[in-house]
Amino acid sequence: MAATVVDPRAPMSSAPMKFDPQGQVDWGNMWDSFCVLAQAGGPPHRGTRLEPRPAPKTADPSYAWASAEISRGITAVSGLLVRPAEPGWLAVECGSAGMARWLADAIEAENVAARAEGEQLWVPVDGSFRLDGEIKNVITVVAKTTHYWQQHLPAETKQTLAAEALLRNWWAGWRRRLAAWRGRATGTTSHA
Repeated sequence: MAATVVDPRAPMSSAPMKFDPQGQVDWGNMWDSFCVLAQAGGPPHRGTRLEPRPAPKTADPSYAWASAEISRGITAVSGLLVRPAEPGWLAVECGSAGMARWLADAIEAENVAARAEGEQLWVPVDGSFRLDGEIKNVITVVAKTTHYWQQHLPAETKQTLAAEALLRNWWAGWRRRLAAWRGRATGTTSHA
């Protein structure tokens, strides 16, 4: 009998949907343990990249519903607050800029678009997102990465990321001051 070979680059299989007594997805109890959603060394969550649409229809009721459901799910799995950001994005309030950057990098590795904006993690949203597809994908990657950040990432790593964020902000401030000074010295203005 031949052994089955599993491609380690294949996306992970999906957990079955669980619902609460009111019929809503029970995001906080979807998985037996968030440790099951291995962060390090596992395959990406999605086989293809999930991106926000270039021009989402934010006035569409399905967009508002998807935003509310992703927000509800993220809060249930991570305890973090979520608010609308620019069209196509939701902002997850993180405890630090280092946390937001680390989460964004880890989520990108899962084939879901993400970015850090200061102390916020931005994740995609669209009215075309399906509950058992893209909505679940976004919530799952946030569940995986925030669990790993909160429970498994060493304190030293978090401190290093916080220090890097402070240095990055300090350097950006100095670059702005230098550009303004150069602009005054040459009689031009710069918005660097």
